Amino acid sequence: MGAALIFPGTLATLTATMPRDKRGLAIGLWTASAALGGTIGMVIAGGLVEFFWFGSVFVFLAIAGVVTGVMTFAFVPETSDPGHAHVDPIGSLLSVIGVAALVVGVIEGPLRGWSDPVTVMGLGIGIALLAIFAWWELRVPTPLLDVRLFRSPGFSAGSLLVFAQFFVVFGYFFVAAQYLGFVREYSPFQIAAALLPVGVLLPVMSMRAPAWSARWGRGKVGAAGLVLMAIATGVFALMGQATPYVIFALALVIFGAGMGLSGPPGTEAIVETLPAAKQRVASAMNDVSRELGGAVGIAIIGSALTVGYRSSVDHQSSAIDPALLEATRNSAATGLATAEQAGASAPAVVEVVRQALVDGFASAMAVATALLLVAAVIVALRTPNAPEESVLDNEVSS
Repeated sequence: MGAALIFPGTLATLTATMPRDKRGLAIGLWTASAALGGTIGMVIAGGLVEFFWFGSVFVFLAIAGVVTGVMTFAFVPETSDPGHAHVDPIGSLLSVIGVAALVVGVIEGPLRGWSDPVTVMGLGIGIALLAIFAWWELRVPTPLLDVRLFRSPGFSAGSLLVFAQFFVVFGYFFVAAQYLGFVREYSPFQIAAALLPVGVLLPVMSMRAPAWSARWGRGKVGAAGLVLMAIATGVFALMGQATPYVIFALALVIFGAGMGLSGPPGTEAIVETLPAAKQRVASAMNDVSRELGGAVGIAIIGSALTVGYRSSVDHQSSAIDPALLEATRNSAATGLATAEQAGASAPAVVEVVRQALVDGFASAMAVATALLLVAAVIVALRTPNAPEESVLDNEVSS
């Protein structure tokens, strides 16, 4: 809840206070700071867990939150606009329950089976409530999200670009940490350090993206960023147990470059589509696309990892004592815990678990690659190079 209150306000403040000719640069800085903050946070958290205790992460975050809150109160200008503020409790409730149910269905599918009642109910309720949400938003006088905005190519393509980017980013870090921890046996701090190359080119590309968008068009630049990410996830899909770390690191550099290149065009497309009075809607939609993409990405990419892992364990089942099979196929963590009690067959169980996780990681990255390439094509074809403010002023601003 706290994060949801903070993040849209950061972008809305930038768009409200920065001159129009500096807005692209500001969005590039904003994109880079958000990504680098996450990267630095991983390293700090990994170090705190390894050298202190688990709770020290939250002590650190509490202190950082207080310091940042004081700085925000002291230095961030007030940009409130009560005339355009409204609340839609019914729409909020429909969207929250709908998204939650959908995510539950996606997560439980690989575990319980896609025909299991919990999975079917989750997917069914989620889809139904999101459809009702769209219907409600078209009829309520003060909608939480005017779904007619998606008629705009810029708004819909920008939202898709942000959604696809963070679908893969959140999902990737979720499964990559398991690959590094269970296959390569890295400690928490080593996992965080191993992911650091993602930030090598990210800020540079974020800062250059607005200028390149102005020259070649947001659709082309944003799509190019997604393609770079797809190249990286394609390389990740080919990783094995003995793949040299330098290849992993180089793929991460490409992945980070794609993140930096695709971020600003998507946000700019959303922001520039709406008039000044609707910038809070633009900021909120950018954040919704980001967080919804992350939640669904973790669910789907994580599910692909689970499906690939279990399929690989079943394929190698002849190498495992039948009494240990169910625990081994449950997850990599339980599989390695089982191996510790397997006696003479422990090496065989460990080998099965590691190879299965490599196979699951490959499946997850294949899903990510496919989504990135499809999104890149749509973004390249649909994103307009020029703002559409004149169209949306007539349709939406009232």
